Amino acid sequence: MNSFFRSKYNFWFTLSIIAAILFSLSGLKLAFQSPYIIQDDARQHIFWMQQFNDHDLFPGDLIADYFQSVAPWGFTNLYKPIAGLGIDVISFNKFTPLLIGVATTIYCFLVCLEIFPIPFAGFVSSLLLNQNLWMLDDLSSGTPRAFIYPLFLAFIYYLLKNNTPLCILSIILQGLFYPQTVLISGAVLILRLLSDRQNIKIYLLGLLTAASILLIYAAKTSEFGDIVTLEQAQSLPEFMPGGRSAFFADNFREFWLLGRRSGFFPIEWQYSLMCAYGVSLFWLKRYPHRFPLVKKIDKKVIILLQIFSAGLLLYCLAHLFLFRLHLPSRYSQHILRIIIALVDGIAIAVLFNSLTSWIERQFSYYRKLFKSFGLIILLSLLLYPTYAVQAYPHRLGYVEPETVELYQFLEQQPKDSLIATLGREADFIPTLAKRSVLVAEEYAIPYHWGYYQQIDRRIRDLITAQYSTDFDTVRQFIQKYQLDFWLISTNAFTIDYLKNNLWLRQFQPETFNAIEMISKKPKPILARLNNRCQIFTEQNLVAIEADCLTSLADIKSD
Repeated sequence: MNSFFRSKYNFWFTLSIIAAILFSLSGLKLAFQSPYIIQDDARQHIFWMQQFNDHDLFPGDLIADYFQSVAPWGFTNLYKPIAGLGIDVISFNKFTPLLIGVATTIYCFLVCLEIFPIPFAGFVSSLLLNQNLWMLDDLSSGTPRAFIYPLFLAFIYYLLKNNTPLCILSIILQGLFYPQTVLISGAVLILRLLSDRQNIKIYLLGLLTAASILLIYAAKTSEFGDIVTLEQAQSLPEFMPGGRSAFFADNFREFWLLGRRSGFFPIEWQYSLMCAYGVSLFWLKRYPHRFPLVKKIDKKVIILLQIFSAGLLLYCLAHLFLFRLHLPSRYSQHILRIIIALVDGIAIAVLFNSLTSWIERQFSYYRKLFKSFGLIILLSLLLYPTYAVQAYPHRLGYVEPETVELYQFLEQQPKDSLIATLGREADFIPTLAKRSVLVAEEYAIPYHWGYYQQIDRRIRDLITAQYSTDFDTVRQFIQKYQLDFWLISTNAFTIDYLKNNLWLRQFQPETFNAIEMISKKPKPILARLNNRCQIFTEQNLVAIEADCLTSLADIKSD
């Protein structure tokens, strides 16, 4: 590497990392605006890890036990030593996107240079990838799926460098943090093996490693039963349009192309523009005399086609074996973001080089002016991350409850407390109050049948008890689940409350029966309390002490 190339390499590499940090800092600004702000998906995957800070939390909690059982080993053991240092796991989770984003940027830059040794292209590719990752909730969540980007790019880089030890290490790390990535890497290795026999050692060792990891996961049995089958999913409203985990759709475009869980392509609006640059590269290669940088594209660029083919193959297999390989979109949408960023970075660099060369030939006496203009463009690119993140904060999935007093109150209650509620507050309680909930929409994930059967039974029992006019039904519900607190919205006993809640409407006939109860007399037991047994009120929320409720003799006689 000559000194001139090294100086350009260092310059654009440094700018790439700076851009990644700027994106991350803009995200961190949103995440740390309040201690009660949390990333949506982090509520599922991180809340139970607060046990690492306090071992007395979530004792015998079905929801915590389930999410602990499905958490990848590496992801879990990343947080354990962090908590051992006295660092709050929720705060650390908010910080992890910066680390993941920088690692992703480094490997994206390095992979681009293996394919196209122009540092400016590496900068553009990493900038585009950062832009898209920070306008989604994957990276900002800091959950296992965020790790697919740095680990898969690391695998591709070491594969292109023929670095066997680090290539194998990256596959192992994929298995520890996001096992689905191992399938994509294995498919890439098979395609490489079929077309290149010179580096057969790295391919075979990589495949052996991938196969070993997959066998370990295949042999692992879940205490929460088997994965839901296609037939079961087709019978559940949870998987239908509007359901908690909507998957199926009647529209071909929505199901096969752009579905969040079932579709092949990412749905972000900016990809329609970005793909135009990538497609233009095929046209640019036809005119090397006009666009001389296309000659720099290395034959290693075939890796992008192999990655695409691997993703397409696994996408098809995931649909064929629903839901054994989890969600089909996980195998296509993530890698397409990587491919498009790399191809676009190369295309933009080729176009920019030809444009600047033409301008210098035509207007050589304005060279200083154009250099100044180029500096302005560069500064704009570095300011862009802050604008992009701040302009679309809703895309990052950060959520905040309407009132924090509730969670402050609940956190003061005994650590083994169990709270029941049909309200959205249940989604926040385990994370912000560190207390167990009977059920919540956020945790009602229907992929493991043994787990979801229990969740389904709980929510149906809760709907029935909350709208029951029979005191014994309410008492038996409290005793069955050893309930401590019942949290109720003041508008919970209106028909609109039930009709407008898409999640509750999934549970029939219980929700329909509840609407019938509201429409008739006498009123449900919990609507007749007249402020008794209330231990907390805030805005439209009321917390009722369960033991007090079971002792109300006059309610029994109504």
